Amino acid sequence: MNIALVIDRFLPQKGGGERYVDLLARGLARRGHEVTIFARAFPDTRPPAPSIHYRRLDVPSRPAFLRVWLFASRCEKETKHHNRFDIIHDVGHMIGADVFNPHGGVEQVWLSRYFASYDNPLHRALKRAQRFLSLKERAFLSLQRRQYLSPQTRRILAISPMIQEHIRAYYPEIPMKKIALILDPAELTRFTPKNRERFREGERKRLRLHCNEIVLLFVGNNFRLKGLRPLLKSLTVLGQLNKKGRPFHLLVVGNEAARRWKRQAAKEGVEKLVTFLGNVREMERLYAAADIFVLPTFYDSAGLVVLEALASGLPVITSQWCGNAHLIDTPATGMILDDNDNPTEIAQAMHVYFPDKARERALETAPKRVTSIGLEGHIDLVLALYTKVMKEKSHG
Repeated sequence: MNIALVIDRFLPQKGGGERYVDLLARGLARRGHEVTIFARAFPDTRPPAPSIHYRRLDVPSRPAFLRVWLFASRCEKETKHHNRFDIIHDVGHMIGADVFNPHGGVEQVWLSRYFASYDNPLHRALKRAQRFLSLKERAFLSLQRRQYLSPQTRRILAISPMIQEHIRAYYPEIPMKKIALILDPAELTRFTPKNRERFREGERKRLRLHCNEIVLLFVGNNFRLKGLRPLLKSLTVLGQLNKKGRPFHLLVVGNEAARRWKRQAAKEGVEKLVTFLGNVREMERLYAAADIFVLPTFYDSAGLVVLEALASGLPVITSQWCGNAHLIDTPATGMILDDNDNPTEIAQAMHVYFPDKARERALETAPKRVTSIGLEGHIDLVLALYTKVMKEKSHG
């Protein structure tokens, strides 16, 4: 097949949607398909395979609301030129693709959780006002509605049961058969409990972590939305629950500037318990070094990091607003928070896995929760979806 993948900015280190397109393109290329990625920005490196091609679409960056429409228009024009693509798969930024994959979920739900992530009522009110008055936000909401309801959209790909429910709630007019549920893939060969034998001791030495220390791991590129604030607050409560227990330490990974969050940690009196590592490429090493994965997110449409942590054998603590939370078997492989903004609930959930037996149980059972959603199986499902769509197109 000749496949077009569309995304606003193809920078795989920036977020889950970008990483997903990278994994999908590589997987399709390995199966012998030609893949062209359309985006406004690309990494400086060459495409990872000869059959993967980059097509940069230059549109003015300002004003932002106009950029949204110009990019959507350019995508439609470029991808449908001469009908050279068998499938057009859009990850959120054009109208009329064969497969629409709203990787960030339904915008209205994202907005409500974005506002909830601000603890200060005044800040929350200001953000609501800014978004309400934002021409860019209005443009994006209008664009997304047209994406969902376009008759040219043959399938809408939901990446988690949570997103599927949100689509049905906000767009009840869409037929059920038009919504396909295909979970994001886990890289099972890269993230595995076997990494503990290879990396754990050396990585903990490199990070100056004591062998007896319980290591908590948080990974995210939007610290506020992913719940770092309540997590930092929870460390004080955890210390009270663990007065006579083993020491613990939190590792924070993400490409957000850490200065503000270091001040927040100092304000909570936990700065000595937290290390900010910035962006980390070899994440399999950190999962091997860690003991508990914590993501008290306000919103995550899927959560690739949750898959990676489970595949690595870690107990996972996340919220009901994480799309992949349904994969957690409580309490064997983790806990699902009812209130992700409650430091006491977060601390109590983490403390459940301080005993060695609880973590050993997770090490054995957590990887089994994701064995059915490996990358190759995901590619099979996507190609089957493409084949169905192509048959429908051929029959008009």
